[in-house]
Amino acid sequence: MKNRERILIITDSVSMPRLEVKYEETWIYLFKNKFRDFDVIDRPARGSTSMRLVQEGGGGFDLLESYMPDRIIIQMGLAECAPRLFKKNGFEQKFINKYLPAKIRNDYIKAVKERRGRNPEFTDVPPEQFRNNIFNFAGRCRALNVKLAIIKILRPTDIFLKKSPFVKQNIDRSNSIFEEVAANFNNVELIDPINPELDINTLCLDELHVNSEGHKLYFKAVENYFKKVK
Repeated sequence: MKNRERILIITDSVSMPRLEVKYEETWIYLFKNKFRDFDVIDRPARGSTSMRLVQEGGGGFDLLESYMPDRIIIQMGLAECAPRLFKKNGFEQKFINKYLPAKIRNDYIKAVKERRGRNPEFTDVPPEQFRNNIFNFAGRCRALNVKLAIIKILRPTDIFLKKSPFVKQNIDRSNSIFEEVAANFNNVELIDPINPELDINTLCLDELHVNSEGHKLYFKAVENYFKKVK
Protein backbone atom coordinates (compact mmCIF):
# COMPACT_ATOMS: atom_id res chain seq x y z
CA MET A 1 0.00 0.00 0.00
CA LYS A 2 1.26 3.47 -0.88
CA ASN A 3 1.84 5.75 2.11
CA ARG A 4 3.26 8.66 0.08
CA GLU A 5 2.00 10.42 -3.00
CA ARG A 6 3.73 8.81 -5.96
CA ILE A 7 4.98 11.07 -8.75
CA LEU A 8 6.18 9.56 -12.03
CA ILE A 9 8.34 11.86 -14.18
CA ILE A 10 8.84 10.92 -17.84
CA THR A 11 11.28 13.07 -19.77
CA ASP A 12 13.76 13.33 -22.59
CA SER A 13 17.36 14.56 -22.43
CA VAL A 14 16.33 18.14 -21.60
CA SER A 15 15.95 17.08 -17.96
CA MET A 16 19.17 15.08 -17.78
CA PRO A 17 22.65 16.10 -16.62
CA ARG A 18 25.25 17.10 -19.16
CA LEU A 19 28.88 18.15 -19.07
CA GLU A 20 27.74 21.70 -18.39
CA VAL A 21 24.93 20.79 -15.98
CA LYS A 22 25.50 18.66 -12.88
CA TYR A 23 22.79 16.26 -11.76
CA GLU A 24 22.35 18.44 -8.66
CA GLU A 25 21.50 21.35 -10.96
CA THR A 26 18.78 19.55 -12.93
CA TRP A 27 15.18 20.45 -12.33
CA ILE A 28 14.37 16.86 -11.38
CA TYR A 29 16.98 16.85 -8.60
CA LEU A 30 15.70 20.21 -7.39
CA PHE A 31 12.18 18.79 -7.39
CA LYS A 32 13.18 15.68 -5.43
CA ASN A 33 15.08 17.78 -2.92
CA LYS A 34 12.14 20.13 -2.40
CA PHE A 35 9.35 17.57 -2.25
CA ARG A 36 10.92 14.88 -0.11
CA ASP A 37 7.58 13.60 1.10
CA PHE A 38 6.76 12.40 -2.42
CA ASP A 39 7.75 9.02 -3.79
CA VAL A 40 9.39 10.30 -7.00
CA ILE A 41 10.09 7.90 -9.85
CA ASP A 42 12.31 9.40 -12.54
CA ARG A 43 12.20 7.84 -16.02
CA PRO A 44 14.32 9.97 -18.38
CA ALA A 45 15.69 8.75 -21.73
CA ARG A 46 17.73 10.56 -24.32
CA GLY A 47 15.87 11.06 -27.57
CA SER A 48 12.52 10.28 -25.94
CA THR A 49 9.43 10.56 -28.07
CA SER A 50 5.76 10.02 -27.32
CA MET A 51 6.11 6.51 -28.73
CA ARG A 52 7.44 5.53 -25.30
CA LEU A 53 4.02 6.30 -23.82
CA VAL A 54 2.31 3.67 -25.96
CA GLN A 55 5.12 1.15 -26.46
CA GLU A 56 7.46 0.91 -23.47
CA GLY A 57 6.89 -2.29 -21.56
CA GLY A 58 4.14 -3.29 -23.99
CA GLY A 59 1.48 -0.69 -24.74
CA GLY A 60 3.22 1.83 -22.48
CA PHE A 61 2.69 -0.34 -19.38
CA ASP A 62 6.11 0.56 -17.94
CA LEU A 63 5.24 4.27 -17.95
CA LEU A 64 1.90 4.09 -16.17
CA GLU A 65 0.21 0.86 -15.13
CA SER A 66 3.26 -0.83 -13.62
CA TYR A 67 3.80 2.07 -11.19
CA MET A 68 0.22 3.21 -10.56
CA PRO A 69 1.28 6.78 -9.68
CA ASP A 70 -0.95 9.48 -8.29
CA ARG A 71 0.48 12.05 -10.70
CA ILE A 72 2.60 12.04 -13.81
CA ILE A 73 4.73 14.81 -15.28
CA ILE A 74 5.84 14.42 -18.88
CA GLN A 75 8.39 16.61 -20.63
CA MET A 76 9.09 15.59 -24.21
CA GLY A 77 8.20 16.42 -27.79
CA LEU A 78 11.07 18.46 -29.19
CA ALA A 79 13.02 15.49 -30.53
CA GLU A 80 10.05 14.13 -32.42
CA CYS A 81 8.79 17.40 -33.90
CA ALA A 82 12.18 18.71 -35.04
CA PRO A 83 12.35 18.86 -38.86
CA ARG A 84 14.67 16.32 -40.47
CA LEU A 85 16.54 16.18 -43.76
CA PHE A 86 15.02 12.85 -44.73
CA LYS A 87 11.79 11.05 -44.05
CA LYS A 88 12.37 8.49 -41.32
CA ASN A 89 12.64 5.03 -42.88
CA GLY A 90 11.84 6.58 -46.26
CA PHE A 91 13.36 5.41 -49.54
CA GLU A 92 15.88 8.25 -49.75
CA GLN A 93 17.25 7.65 -46.27
CA LYS A 94 17.47 3.90 -46.79
CA PHE A 95 19.13 4.30 -50.17
CA ILE A 96 21.90 6.65 -49.09
CA ASN A 97 22.63 4.63 -45.94
CA LYS A 98 22.72 1.31 -47.77
CA TYR A 99 24.25 2.08 -51.14
CA LEU A 100 26.32 5.26 -51.00
CA PRO A 101 29.96 5.14 -49.87
CA ALA A 102 30.74 7.31 -46.85
CA LYS A 103 32.36 10.15 -48.83
CA ILE A 104 29.53 10.36 -51.37
CA ARG A 105 26.93 10.00 -48.62
CA ASN A 106 28.44 12.90 -46.68
CA ASP A 107 28.58 15.06 -49.83
CA TYR A 108 24.95 14.21 -50.61
CA ILE A 109 23.80 15.13 -47.10
CA LYS A 110 25.74 18.39 -47.27
CA ALA A 111 24.08 19.23 -50.59
CA VAL A 112 20.61 18.50 -49.19
CA LYS A 113 21.29 20.77 -46.22
CA GLU A 114 22.32 23.61 -48.52
CA ARG A 115 19.66 23.25 -51.21
CA ARG A 116 16.60 21.78 -49.56
CA GLY A 117 17.09 22.10 -45.83
CA ARG A 118 15.14 20.34 -43.12
CA ASN A 119 11.58 19.53 -44.12
CA PRO A 120 8.92 20.32 -41.47
CA GLU A 121 6.94 17.28 -42.61
CA PHE A 122 9.88 14.94 -42.01
CA THR A 123 9.78 14.26 -38.27
CA ASP A 124 10.60 11.27 -36.10
CA VAL A 125 6.93 10.94 -35.19
CA PRO A 126 4.22 12.27 -37.54
CA PRO A 127 1.93 14.86 -35.90
CA GLU A 128 -1.16 12.66 -36.13
CA GLN A 129 0.69 9.80 -34.44
CA PHE A 130 1.94 12.24 -31.79
CA ARG A 131 -1.64 13.36 -31.20
CA ASN A 132 -2.87 9.76 -30.93
CA ASN A 133 -0.10 8.89 -28.48
CA ILE A 134 -0.84 11.81 -26.16
CA PHE A 135 -4.60 11.23 -26.28
CA ASN A 136 -4.08 7.52 -25.62
CA PHE A 137 -1.91 8.24 -22.60
CA ALA A 138 -4.22 10.90 -21.18
CA GLY A 139 -7.17 8.54 -21.52
CA ARG A 140 -5.36 5.72 -19.74
CA CYS A 141 -4.38 8.14 -16.97
CA ARG A 142 -7.99 9.29 -16.59
CA ALA A 143 -9.23 5.71 -16.39
CA LEU A 144 -6.84 5.11 -13.47
CA ASN A 145 -7.60 8.46 -11.80
CA VAL A 146 -4.04 9.67 -12.43
CA LYS A 147 -3.42 13.40 -12.77
CA LEU A 148 -1.23 14.29 -15.77
CA ALA A 149 0.87 17.45 -16.05
CA ILE A 150 2.42 18.18 -19.45
CA ILE A 151 5.36 20.57 -19.75
CA LYS A 152 5.03 22.50 -22.98
CA ILE A 153 7.86 22.45 -25.52
CA LEU A 154 10.25 25.38 -25.35
CA ARG A 155 10.28 27.93 -28.12
CA PRO A 156 13.34 27.54 -30.37
CA THR A 157 16.66 29.29 -29.92
CA ASP A 158 18.19 31.37 -32.70
CA ILE A 159 20.73 28.63 -33.40
CA PHE A 160 17.90 26.11 -33.82
CA LEU A 161 16.00 28.42 -36.14
CA LYS A 162 19.11 28.87 -38.24
CA LYS A 163 19.48 25.11 -38.63
CA SER A 164 15.75 24.47 -39.01
CA PRO A 165 13.76 27.54 -40.11
CA PHE A 166 10.48 25.62 -39.84
CA VAL A 167 10.99 24.26 -36.33
CA LYS A 168 8.82 26.92 -34.69
CA GLN A 169 5.73 25.89 -36.66
CA ASN A 170 6.30 22.28 -35.62
CA ILE A 171 6.73 23.24 -31.97
CA ASP A 172 3.57 25.36 -32.13
CA ARG A 173 1.71 22.45 -33.70
CA SER A 174 2.84 20.04 -30.99
CA ASN A 175 1.98 22.49 -28.21
CA SER A 176 -1.46 23.00 -29.76
CA ILE A 177 -1.96 19.23 -29.49
CA PHE A 178 -1.06 19.45 -25.81
CA GLU A 179 -3.60 22.25 -25.45
CA GLU A 180 -6.22 20.16 -27.22
CA VAL A 181 -5.60 17.26 -24.84
CA ALA A 182 -5.87 19.54 -21.80
CA ALA A 183 -9.16 20.91 -23.13
CA ASN A 184 -10.58 17.42 -23.53
CA PHE A 185 -9.37 15.74 -20.34
CA ASN A 186 -10.13 17.14 -16.89
CA ASN A 187 -7.18 15.22 -15.43
CA VAL A 188 -4.64 17.06 -17.63
CA GLU A 189 -2.94 20.38 -16.93
CA LEU A 190 -0.22 22.20 -18.85
CA ILE A 191 2.95 23.72 -17.44
CA ASP A 192 4.65 26.53 -19.34
CA PRO A 193 8.26 26.35 -18.13
CA ILE A 194 9.77 29.66 -19.22
CA ASN A 195 8.24 33.14 -19.40
CA PRO A 196 8.00 34.21 -23.07
CA GLU A 197 9.51 37.57 -22.18
CA LEU A 198 12.83 35.95 -21.26
CA ASP A 199 15.58 35.53 -23.85
CA ILE A 200 15.62 31.81 -24.57
CA ASN A 201 19.10 32.08 -26.07
CA THR A 202 20.60 32.93 -22.67
CA LEU A 203 18.99 29.86 -21.07
CA CYS A 204 20.14 27.15 -23.46
CA LEU A 205 23.42 25.36 -24.06
CA ASP A 206 22.53 24.53 -27.67
CA GLU A 207 19.41 24.26 -29.79
CA LEU A 208 17.86 21.65 -27.49
CA HIS A 209 19.13 21.72 -23.92
CA VAL A 210 18.72 24.27 -21.14
CA ASN A 211 21.54 25.40 -18.88
CA SER A 212 21.46 25.43 -15.08
CA GLU A 213 19.46 28.68 -15.08
CA GLY A 214 16.97 27.09 -17.43
CA HIS A 215 16.64 24.11 -15.09
CA LYS A 216 15.84 26.48 -12.23
CA LEU A 217 12.98 27.91 -14.29
CA TYR A 218 11.68 24.45 -15.12
CA PHE A 219 11.75 23.57 -11.44
CA LYS A 220 10.00 26.79 -10.45
CA ALA A 221 7.22 26.14 -12.98
CA VAL A 222 6.71 22.58 -11.70
CA GLU A 223 6.85 23.79 -8.10
CA ASN A 224 4.14 26.36 -8.82
CA TYR A 225 1.99 23.64 -10.36
CA PHE A 226 2.22 21.55 -7.19
CA LYS A 227 1.52 24.55 -4.99
CA LYS A 228 -1.63 25.13 -7.00
CA VAL A 229 -2.92 21.57 -6.85
CA LYS A 230 -2.10 20.86 -3.21
